[in-house]
Amino acid sequence: MKLQRGRRSHETQREWVYDQLKHMLMSGAFAPGQKLTLARIAADLGVSMMPVREALRRLDAERALTMRPNRSVTVPRLSRAETLSIRGIRQMLEGHAAATAANLITDAEVARLAALQAELAAARGRSDPKRILALNEEFHFLVYNAACIPVLVDVISTLWLHSAPTLGFFFRNARGLREYSETQNRNNLALVSSLKDRDAEGARRAIEAEIVEGSRLLDRLMREAKWDETAVAPRPRRAVARGAARK
Repeated sequence: MKLQRGRRSHETQREWVYDQLKHMLMSGAFAPGQKLTLARIAADLGVSMMPVREALRRLDAERALTMRPNRSVTVPRLSRAETLSIRGIRQMLEGHAAATAANLITDAEVARLAALQAELAAARGRSDPKRILALNEEFHFLVYNAACIPVLVDVISTLWLHSAPTLGFFFRNARGLREYSETQNRNNLALVSSLKDRDAEGARRAIEAEIVEGSRLLDRLMREAKWDETAVAPRPRRAVARGAARK
């Protein structure tokens, strides 16, 4: 696990550690079911264990990680049914964000989207899954933030946090990457074009199409891998005490 290191005040350090772990989850750097250790993360980041512990508790409360009674921490491993449920929610929320953004996004932001799409195409040509996932996150959240509805972006971010490790696991393999890249490229180009034309419904359709087509591919790959049959039965989640993430 390669993370940025640095010295910061306690308050900024807490946010920095949280942001680092959040980015790792969003970009698919952690595998579904992977166990994380507080000591290893603290060592990699070059910080004490306190801000790491606080960040892990915060991510557990957001359902981005799962903390067990024995204090072990694991990355969520979603079932087929869970991924399909999340798909429906993402369609509604991300489609609405894209449609709203169409009337508010600036020309400079549209130009940045086009540049990101070009970088994505280059990363696909290199078969660079890590870069593809990172650029994909930046591309989509530029659109969602352009909608200027912070609470909506927060909810979308939570859904991505919860599902990114499972999606990334399948879309990083050669077959999944190739097939996903084809549908992603087509829909991203349609999205950029719609936003440039200030076409709200076109932007909504492009986002929804990418989510639906990606979800269908994911479900097929999960069935072929017998994903649910090889899963470990989930244990009950431990409730997080109010204020647990505070100093």
